[in-house]
Amino acid sequence: MISCNKKNGNFPIVPVDAQTLPISRTEDVVSLISDSGITRYRVKAKVLEIYTHPEDYWYFPEKIYVEQFDSLLQVKGNLEADTAYRFLKKGLLQLIGNVVVKNLEGTIFETSELFMDENAPSGSRQAIYTHKLAKITRANGDYQYGRDGFRSDAYLNDPQLYAVGGEMSVSETIDN
Repeated sequence: MISCNKKNGNFPIVPVDAQTLPISRTEDVVSLISDSGITRYRVKAKVLEIYTHPEDYWYFPEKIYVEQFDSLLQVKGNLEADTAYRFLKKGLLQLIGNVVVKNLEGTIFETSELFMDENAPSGSRQAIYTHKLAKITRANGDYQYGRDGFRSDAYLNDPQLYAVGGEMSVSETIDN
C-alpha cells in the first residue's frame, strides 16, 4: 500500500545519487565462463552488483565461489571468499575475508585478502599476491606461514612467502 504526503498529496521526494547505485543486481548467481568455446570457470555467488562509477567493477558482497576447469571439465582448482571486487579496466580481482584457494596439486592457500592480476605476464610471480598473513598447506599436510603474505604465478606454483619481522607464534591466525 502506498501513502501520500497529506500536506500536498504528493509522494515524498527521496534524494538519490544515481552514480552510487549499481546498474544491475543479481541474486543466486551461477554463471559459466568460456574461452574459445570451452567452459573454463563456474562462478557461484549469493549477490552480484555491477557498478560503472567511479569505475567499472563487479561487487560480490555475500560470498563467492569459483571453480576452474580443464578442457575435459575436470576441476583444476577453486577459490572462495566472503566478499570480492572485480575491477574490469584494471583486470584485477580482490578477494576479502576467509579467502581459501586450492590448486590442481591440492595445495591450499588461506588469507584474509588476496589479489589476482589478470594482466600479469605469463609465469610472473605478480599474478597472485597478498600482503596479509597467509597459510599454505601442501597436499601432504605440510604447511608454512607468510607473515607478510606471498606472491605466485597464476597457477599458484612455487609461491614466494614473505615473513619479514622475525619468528611467528603459533597463536597467530589468518584473521590478523
